[in-house]
Amino acid sequence: MIGIILVSHSDKITEGLKEMIDEMVGESPYVNVLSAGGTGDGRLGTNSLMILEAIQQLEEASDILIFGDIGSAILCAETAMDLIDDAALQSKTFLIEAPLIEGAFTAAVQASASCTKEQILQEMANIS
Repeated sequence: MIGIILVSHSDKITEGLKEMIDEMVGESPYVNVLSAGGTGDGRLGTNSLMILEAIQQLEEASDILIFGDIGSAILCAETAMDLIDDAALQSKTFLIEAPLIEGAFTAAVQASASCTKEQILQEMANIS
């Protein structure tokens, strides 16, 4: 199973994207998408600890792909990755350079069709 984490300054953006992805891929055993947008208290912003919590929730995934939108969303995702204290979990967590919506949507659809991380990353190179 591939884990996908959506990071944005707005929880509405990540929740809406998660809803769209969930509708498209259905209940696939090959992908699990989590929303980590906003600050956790309804404000605009990002929260590294929320992202870390999402990473930890996906510890059973074979790989965890993080998609962020801009600026501090990327910085907070990097900080969350630095905070991972489990080497095995850290080694399978990747920040993906791709547009948030197109990248995460494409990755989720591919993962739901049981594509590997390598196949997904190859496709990300085509949309970046």
